Amino acid sequence: MAHPIEREYWVNIHTQGSAWTLRINDLKIWSYGRTGHQSISYPISTNIKNGHNTVSLIFAPLISQDPETGEFLQGPKPDFWVDVSIEAINTRTQEKERLNTLLLRYDMETGELVTYDEPVGSDRAVHETEHLRTNGEFHVSSPDILVLGSGESINAERVDMSFRVFDPIPDFHWRDEATELEDTPLMRHELRQAYQELYRLFEAGDTEAILRKAGPVWDRAGLLMAGGKSAREYSESMPIGSQLISMRREPDGPRLEPLRLADDPLSDSLEFMGNGRLVSIRPSPLRWSYPDQPNKEAHTMPFVFYRTAAGEWRIATID
Repeated sequence: MAHPIEREYWVNIHTQGSAWTLRINDLKIWSYGRTGHQSISYPISTNIKNGHNTVSLIFAPLISQDPETGEFLQGPKPDFWVDVSIEAINTRTQEKERLNTLLLRYDMETGELVTYDEPVGSDRAVHETEHLRTNGEFHVSSPDILVLGSGESINAERVDMSFRVFDPIPDFHWRDEATELEDTPLMRHELRQAYQELYRLFEAGDTEAILRKAGPVWDRAGLLMAGGKSAREYSESMPIGSQLISMRREPDGPRLEPLRLADDPLSDSLEFMGNGRLVSIRPSPLRWSYPDQPNKEAHTMPFVFYRTAAGEWRIATID
């Protein structure tokens, strides 16, 4: 049985000049649909594993938009830059290790991406700590597709970098079960059925069935982010999440909206992850709002699915 680890892992993202999505091990972490400056930190303990890992940026350096066709013009920009670092934080001592990964800008003479050595908040890049290591080499994997939170897709560039984690973090539960997915009408139909089945459980308030479906995801979160809590204990600890799965109810709590799907499965906006073995519909078809408080922010559960060799659709993660 896996045991809780002493560290939490976070990613720090500073970037400007592009719309982008950041992935760890080809799992979506965060996306930003505009080109202005953005800085965020986000927990990634559930997205990494012991040994080899990858950090990837799928980005579109937008320059302008054709007013007639609506197409975006992209290319090297002097104001584009990205700074991504991984942090390991000891939960007892709060001691931090920071590993610099993607440090990129454009060489405007050649139009090529190049690295630089002055990350945000430091005068030099760090490529090795006690629990983290990288060789600092990035690989361009373009072209790719950037799927924005709205479901809109645009052509994009992609860069990847490998890094290693030295911590007994177990591999993903879907690793040996997920099969390669092909975007076909049948696959889209089956994916819709998976969402519809899950929606019925939420609609019925069937907490136990939801826990069985999403248990491996919340077990991993409880292990790596909550000191070893079970899926049930972790779910109970989530103020909003526990209401969404009907574990507890509040009189003025969130209410499930009708399932949000396009009229035609071929119109669903799909985002493939996990090296082509995971898939999600964007934006999330499951949404909760507050009918009596229209200005209050709604909630979604962006489920990501995989298909087994037997044709069963299961939940890989909730991003």
